[in-house]
Amino acid sequence: MVQGVFPTVDPAMIESLIVPERRTGVQILIVAAAASLGLSVFNYFWTDNGIHGSAGALLVIISSLLMVLAAAALLFADGMSRSLRATLAVLVVLDIFGTGLAAYMLEAYWLIAVMAAALIGSLVRLVSDRAPGSMTQRGKA
Repeated sequence: MVQGVFPTVDPAMIESLIVPERRTGVQILIVAAAASLGLSVFNYFWTDNGIHGSAGALLVIISSLLMVLAAAALLFADGMSRSLRATLAVLVVLDIFGTGLAAYMLEAYWLIAVMAAALIGSLVRLVSDRAPGSMTQRGKA
């Protein structure tokens, strides 16, 4: 047998082919959070609905703004510790459910749909977020 004929395969390259990019879920989340902020501001100022100027609509604006900020922090989380990323991810999921419940009570059905998209983005992020080198570390244990 001739050694060195076949190139060696880098495990990081295999991981990048198997695991989808981590940022995709966060990008879905940030777009949904921005859409939620836009919809909630529209609902707060549009006088043709029953929720304009209400405290509930203002609460949804604030929670949507916090969701945008948390999603942006997760997007640039490369230097963040894993525990801080996990805390932000849990807080974002709680924000999604809380904003979805408030949207249900305010009868803002488009906002409920946007929160469903945000939940999908959060789930995609959860599934695809792995520690760097997690596949290579298993074999060396």
